[in-house]
Amino acid sequence: MTKLIKPVPRLNKLLLVVAAMLMTGAADAQKTAEREKYDSIAAKYKNERAVYTTCTERLVITQEDGELKANKYASMEKLMISDLSLPADNKDYFWTDDFNQVVDASGESMNPDKNGGYKRENNCGFGEGGQITGYFYDDIRFIEAYYTRLAKNSVTRTKYTLENEDITLLPMFEFQSYLPIVNTVFEVEAPAYVNIKFAIKNDDHIKMKLIEEERDGKIIHKFIVNDLPAFKNYNDIPQLYYRPHIIPYIASFRFTGSKKDSVILKNPDALYKYEYAHVKDMNIKQDTSLKRIVKELTKNDKTDREKAAHIYNWVQKNIHYIGFEKGQQGFIPRPADTVYKRKYGDCKDMASMSMAMCREAGLKAYFAVIGTTDIPYTFEEMPNAWCTNHMICAVKLDDDWVFLDGTDNIQPFGENRYDIQGKEALIAIDANNYKIVKIPVAPADKSVVTDSTFMHLSYTHLEGNVKQYNTGYPAWYIARVMNYLKEKDRDKAIRGLLLRGSDKYKLAKYDVNADETGNKNAVLTADFRIEDYAQKVGKEYYVNMNLDRKFGDQRMNDSERKVGYLYPNKEKTKEIVVLDIPEGYKVTHLPAEAHGGLDGVWNYKISYKADKKKIVLTKEYELQSLSLSEKQFAQNNKVIDDLNHVYKESVVLTANK
Repeated sequence: MTKLIKPVPRLNKLLLVVAAMLMTGAADAQKTAEREKYDSIAAKYKNERAVYTTCTERLVITQEDGELKANKYASMEKLMISDLSLPADNKDYFWTDDFNQVVDASGESMNPDKNGGYKRENNCGFGEGGQITGYFYDDIRFIEAYYTRLAKNSVTRTKYTLENEDITLLPMFEFQSYLPIVNTVFEVEAPAYVNIKFAIKNDDHIKMKLIEEERDGKIIHKFIVNDLPAFKNYNDIPQLYYRPHIIPYIASFRFTGSKKDSVILKNPDALYKYEYAHVKDMNIKQDTSLKRIVKELTKNDKTDREKAAHIYNWVQKNIHYIGFEKGQQGFIPRPADTVYKRKYGDCKDMASMSMAMCREAGLKAYFAVIGTTDIPYTFEEMPNAWCTNHMICAVKLDDDWVFLDGTDNIQPFGENRYDIQGKEALIAIDANNYKIVKIPVAPADKSVVTDSTFMHLSYTHLEGNVKQYNTGYPAWYIARVMNYLKEKDRDKAIRGLLLRGSDKYKLAKYDVNADETGNKNAVLTADFRIEDYAQKVGKEYYVNMNLDRKFGDQRMNDSERKVGYLYPNKEKTKEIVVLDIPEGYKVTHLPAEAHGGLDGVWNYKISYKADKKKIVLTKEYELQSLSLSEKQFAQNNKVIDDLNHVYKESVVLTANK
């Protein structure tokens, strides 16, 4: 009998081969589908170098050991669309600070393979990407995730976790990036007993969807935005005025078993309690050296204003400003005696010094926190530390509040830094009382530029000199230029203030005379020459006397711009241009008088006069506002177009024979 042996091993091998082929085919199909997904995104954004396909952040608030804790889990996925993206977009950035520490970070890339799919690689490194300042309590540091060995159509995935160290300072979420984003999600998860609030800013021009749900005793808030365009930066207004963002903050909470809420940052009252805790025990004891200095400084003073002025000037000259802080120490001023011994400090230390000395002189002086114009919030809408980035000393003199800011050694007593005008100051009176006072905005006639130009013709060349008087903010800007900039940058800045005419303008020499006392006015003088400026046709000279064309270049040409414009200060300018009439010539044409403006923002008036020896052009401008809204752009452009038309007109001089 012949036995039939079943070819099981052979069949098994065949089945294994077939199974392997099927698995490989399935894997290839999966990769192809994944590749097609990204190819469709690349086609949609074909005019971009790269695009973020997803950006997600989850802020999770939990209770641990009787305290609230918060962690942020973030991820971002980027698709390299063109070859240009490889050197330009191979990095991701995220920020950290002493209140939000990075505890984990990772990155990987998916690079195109020959089979139409992707191959994963661990080709990401991390390093310090830089630092920004502007918040007195901390310095924000950027972490850089950098990728190597990328190719067109590569995908990078960066993930990181931040551990929050202070529940009163939850991290901000910003919707836009320097690249377009296909899908953005910001999710906040907190126990139901936590009353969390959201300050949502600049969301007018994005379509944001909010989903809220309760699950397992937790409330989940999810903010979703799709198809976000790339963020466009404007140098003339801080980003927080127009970049869509959300600041979450905990108003209150009630742990299980508690009979009442624990209030954290519910309103300005709660914010004040939080802020006052940082200064309540400051300068209880006074240093004998400071007592002696205050006594000497104020010995001949007859009024409280004189005392405050002498103390302010002394702090300006003797204590050097240095910005340096980490963690909670960024909120707490140092005692005045410590600052005096060191002879340096940050804004809080200089406020401490000013307050202690003023109180020693019998003045009503207090700490005050404030947000500069970099921050667009009021204390009512943002009752947390995101609302402030500066500390000063507030002194009550009769019925007036005078603010002493020792960080600026240029600003005269009684005047305020340009970047706190119109901002709210939270003044710490005592444990239970505070004042919110708006810093006055200096009127235009406090900052005046009077610019006189005297010139004559040398054939078609124009030669002359300039004398410019500056008061208020323009003068203090010149003083800062002279005190703080290096020689090359200083020269460039001063020449910019004296620039006029065409690109043929040559400044022969200039001089700067800046007062160091009183109102600290500044005078600039200069000699200049502009070759081939005048046009000579037969017996006639055509001379455009508008060498400087104020406001002429401030047309808003960006039709997509959705945010206004900020001016540093209100200001008046008067320009007087005098042209000597060459011997043997007479005036045969003067442009007509012109005036115009944008109501409540700025205006101008231009006129010409002549006699037998000279022509005098007088131009007067007044900037009446600190801002121009986007709704005013069209009208403002029309006014500027009219003004530029006026600027094109020339005087005509004709030979007598």
